[in-house]
Amino acid sequence: MVKTILVRAEDAALQQCVASAAQSVGYAPAAFSAGRDITDALVAMQPWLVLVDLAQSGWQPFVISAKTSPATRKMPILAIAPTLSTDAALMEQARKAGCDAVVTREAFMGDAVGVIQMHARLDESEQLLRQAREPLPAMAHQAIELFNTGEYFEQHEVFEHLWRAESGPVRQMYQGILQVGVAYYQIQRRNYAGARKLFQRAWQYLSALPDVCQGVDIAQLRLDAQTAQAELERLGPERIAEFPIALMKPVRYAASAS
Repeated sequence: MVKTILVRAEDAALQQCVASAAQSVGYAPAAFSAGRDITDALVAMQPWLVLVDLAQSGWQPFVISAKTSPATRKMPILAIAPTLSTDAALMEQARKAGCDAVVTREAFMGDAVGVIQMHARLDESEQLLRQAREPLPAMAHQAIELFNTGEYFEQHEVFEHLWRAESGPVRQMYQGILQVGVAYYQIQRRNYAGARKLFQRAWQYLSALPDVCQGVDIAQLRLDAQTAQAELERLGPERIAEFPIALMKPVRYAASAS
């Protein structure tokens, strides 16, 4: 899985510093393209860290938008303040907007690798892979059965109990399936905005999982969810009643686990 660091900065020296430091510790730097919807872009990229240059205009609405959406608010945002700025109010403004931390440009460029490693989200991939090889809990089988029979509200209750009881990263699978199921439930209720937001929220969990996790075919689930979301967006809120029920696919088990 590509570990992306999103950089919202126009300063060439800062961009080069980020690129060099990020690549040296296994991250792939990427720039935010102007004009893109902030939530859609962040959901698609799933960055491990977002770097925002406070010297660049427009940083505040960007941060507020990212931290307002449930699909993106957990993404860590590090603000970089101008080196010569002694304006404590600017740093406080960044924190109030939602930035998780603020450093000066001088401090960042003096130890970019260390700063990135300190503030990027925790890499739990090894533990996740170990848990992915474990058998699926009986309660998860029950929740999937509820999902597959169209009892989307009921599956939510069971999966919520599961993920709250699980401290390891495999809890992301329970959260992801739960969100897809509730998205289908919102489609049934003709709630376009709610369904779309839930598909976006599901992606932050499903994108982190291996293709097969505890015997569940996550690759297929991701594809099914993306297909359903695309059709939902094509129809729009005015035509949500036309959403084909056949696209509400069941959760499938991997061939080796069936």
